[in-house]
Amino acid sequence: MLISFYVLLFVFGSSMGSFYITTAERILLYFYGKNRKQNSRTKRLFSLLTIPSHCEICNTKVAPHHLLPVIGYFLAKGKCKNCQTKLSWHYPTSEFLFGITGILSFYAMDSLLFSISFIFLLGHLMISIYTDATYFSLDYENLPFILFFGLLANFALTNELPGFEELYVFLGFGLFYTALYFLVKQGMGLGDVFFAPCFAFLAGHPFWMLFLNVSYTLAILITFLSRKKGESLKGKAIPMGVYFSIALFFTFIAKV
Repeated sequence: MLISFYVLLFVFGSSMGSFYITTAERILLYFYGKNRKQNSRTKRLFSLLTIPSHCEICNTKVAPHHLLPVIGYFLAKGKCKNCQTKLSWHYPTSEFLFGITGILSFYAMDSLLFSISFIFLLGHLMISIYTDATYFSLDYENLPFILFFGLLANFALTNELPGFEELYVFLGFGLFYTALYFLVKQGMGLGDVFFAPCFAFLAGHPFWMLFLNVSYTLAILITFLSRKKGESLKGKAIPMGVYFSIALFFTFIAKV
């Protein structure tokens, strides 16, 4: 019975991974990309959930058995059956990550509430990673979902609601990033001013220190390693929302 439960949990997690990958890509298309001026905002929001999965190149609908998480990629041989466009490896990898996250989080905490809320939190963090990495923009509509599932995951971990310590962390980060935004010209985007305090609030005390250090360590390291040969790091745009999201994920792992 326990093995069957873990299998179901993996299927649920990987299915949510598939859903969030598709949602993130459609957000880029309908709200940032070439289709952002088509139809009303309401219709575009509706399109996120109603349009069947299809090839982005030839618009051919994906066969039902190719939609199966993880294994669907291999059943499709990693390409569109119509135009033969190769599919990215990040689809099965992300789905597998979500499934494993569901299993390991339940194994560690023995809490279905934490496991499920953590999976949803990971999904919305992925959306932030997609939008900021692609367009240097954080989706503000996504932030309430991150806060909700983050608070739910924290409650499942501690059985407590946020207290004064979390409030102090939020206010401290808020004041610091607001001052930095106005004092350092082109130092950061407005999205960072909203997202960083909220993420630190979810990290809580003393884990906000881990969150902050991981964020900027990853940002500096990856930017340095990925830069072109001889390129200066001075003035280089860095999508901090990507690193905030990754750091918050690892902060929750550390909490567990």
